[in-house]
Amino acid sequence: MARKVFISFHVDDQHARDLLAQQAKDERFDLEFYDYSVHEPFDDKWKTRCKERVKLTSATICLIGEKTYARDAVLWELETSYEMGHKVFGVRIYRDKEHIVPKPLRDHRSPVLHWNIRSIAAELEKP
Repeated sequence: MARKVFISFHVDDQHARDLLAQQAKDERFDLEFYDYSVHEPFDDKWKTRCKERVKLTSATICLIGEKTYARDAVLWELETSYEMGHKVFGVRIYRDKEHIVPKPLRDHRSPVLHWNIRSIAAELEKP
């Protein structure tokens, strides 16, 4: 059974989220990503809706791009995922760039991978 995964990302990196969801459809991997995006201003209503969506999952992947580390919504999603006891890790969007890792990932010493669907699938299988 596919694991439900929340993907945290900066809106500028939507292309990466879409690519990850497409790669997950490969039959060799038991992955399925759902679009739990909340397309509203970052406020209490957004947080309530987002929290409901994070609850539907058991893991969170943070796609790390140039500005991810500074996005309040991403930081909130990560902290909420940790509070719920989810598996959380980062994936660098670009192989040739070492963008700043968001503080919650650093604070919790979560793994940060380079983009590789096999590595992402293997990390999701770990306890």
